[in-house]
Amino acid sequence: MQTVSRYLLNNVVIVYTSGYHGRNSTVYDRRIKLYKGVSNPLSFTFKNEDQKAQDITAKTYEFNLIDSETKQSVVTRNLTILDDGSTTTTKGTASITVTEGDLLTLDAKFYNYAIREVAADNTRTVTFADSFYNAAGTVEVLDGAYPDMIDSTEINSFTSTTGPLTRTSSAIDANPGINNNVALHTIAIYQKSFVGTLRIQGTMVSTPGDTDYFDIATISFESNSDAITYYNFTGVYQNVRFSWGNTSGNTGRVDKILYRH
Repeated sequence: MQTVSRYLLNNVVIVYTSGYHGRNSTVYDRRIKLYKGVSNPLSFTFKNEDQKAQDITAKTYEFNLIDSETKQSVVTRNLTILDDGSTTTTKGTASITVTEGDLLTLDAKFYNYAIREVAADNTRTVTFADSFYNAAGTVEVLDGAYPDMIDSTEINSFTSTTGPLTRTSSAIDANPGINNNVALHTIAIYQKSFVGTLRIQGTMVSTPGDTDYFDIATISFESNSDAITYYNFTGVYQNVRFSWGNTSGNTGRVDKILYRH
């Protein structure tokens, strides 16, 4: 048996609100690591040159994550002040959560960050990442620790007439190598006044012909509707395909299918 430790840590960063006078100096700022695929909570402690936490109860601070190549801000948000002035455990502390959505479109690389105080008249004042008057700190955005979000496969062409029903899609790779025996597949069926039958078929053949497929599920649409229908099925397949046909007198259609696995 393997025993592995995981650490539930607060990502705490010190911010200096006043200048350096030669005491208690910090040599460099600590690099912040943000991971794609999850939300990343950060806490900032605001101190003076003597390493004493400052009262920031009535102040506003703005966090900016800056692309070091384009110099553009990619995340801008006000910090939430945590201290109420009554305790020492939260004195001078503010927080922000960089969400999974914030990092979704960002490349995994190094960024800069900066925090500035915003006064009531919208005047902005610098704060420092260390005691050597460096305003910008360093952030590393990392991926690979958590699964990436993968776009659904869109099937909008049902041109084959040799499938089990009137219109049939081509083969869609079901990636059997990354699924286990109870692999979950999800489809969203976009219909346009369709009344009829949709058949889901699968195969373990890499380059299948019509006779290589077997039925996984059959779904009946009995009302004339434009609603989106969701359906789940399980199993490991090399390829899947979708086939649909109208009931007599119906002229609707299956417009597209979004497929995830």
